[in-house]
Amino acid sequence: MSELKIPTTPREAIALVRAAYSNRVMRFLTVGGTCGLIQLSILHALVVSGVEEHLAYVAAFVVSMELNFALNQTFTWRDRWSPALRSPRLLARLAVFHISATTSLGISLSVFSLFNLFIWYMPAAAIGICVAATTNFLLNDRLVFRLWSSSGASATIAEP
Repeated sequence: MSELKIPTTPREAIALVRAAYSNRVMRFLTVGGTCGLIQLSILHALVVSGVEEHLAYVAAFVVSMELNFALNQTFTWRDRWSPALRSPRLLARLAVFHISATTSLGISLSVFSLFNLFIWYMPAAAIGICVAATTNFLLNDRLVFRLWSSSGASATIAEP
């Protein structure tokens, strides 16, 4: 096993950060964490404003989901973008994303509802988001952000 080398210069630190973020899972967690924090912020703002917790959870999820698609498209799966993915294919990708997001919503809302019976809504929401993250990654990686060839068939994808 190799030793962890602590960066001693800014250049080494930047190289270490770049190496970490070249990993798709790290990019996914960064996007997901950002969207999760936004979702929790919206949830809390809506609940404090008087919106029922479950309705607020769904509304916050929808806003977070749209941002999640844009960030995953441009950051997490940027290597799977192709000039062949013009408007019709991008719209198809967006439609598949919304179908997969509905699955994630079902999982996260179920977990949220269960935990919310016993604990405050904010940690219950965080647990729901985290539990759905694995399913979300697999659906995005295998279905949503696949690269289609110009003929419409699935193309082989080289991992970055």
